[in-house]
Amino acid sequence: MGLNKNQRHWRSFPTAVLLIFILTAPLLAQPDTTGASQYVGDWYGEGRFYNVNLHSELGVVRFSLRVTEDLEITGTVGNAEIIDGEIEVDDWNDGYAIKGSVVGQMFPGEDFHKKRITLLLEEVEDEICIGDFHLANNDFFDFTMRPGSITLTKGP
Repeated sequence: MGLNKNQRHWRSFPTAVLLIFILTAPLLAQPDTTGASQYVGDWYGEGRFYNVNLHSELGVVRFSLRVTEDLEITGTVGNAEIIDGEIEVDDWNDGYAIKGSVVGQMFPGEDFHKKRITLLLEEVEDEICIGDFHLANNDFFDFTMRPGSITLTKGP
């Protein structure tokens, strides 16, 4: 006993809804970059690990960032490169979050390796930006994450 034409029509409806969701979900997941243009330019600064022992072992962490008009972000942390950087509004911390991959050795001669960086930045004031950095091996949860404070100044 087969389905009549009306029953076949309603049977394909859930498939159509699922297909529409799959096609539109990436559009809904775009990060909010409202106000991120304040970070466009070249930024230089340094950070300090919150862990006093780690800070005394590795010292000050040098940072540089380049944020283009298209909000493409590259830079350095120590001697390593920051690539594939993205910025978005961070409502949790009432500021902005920059996330990227870290490639290379941050501290030559030291056994310190991390794959990901997150910068939690406050609004820019007088071409200075303060916040926190997190060096980790992933974007989820990392027991070995190393956080610290950061101060960046906008370059010429």
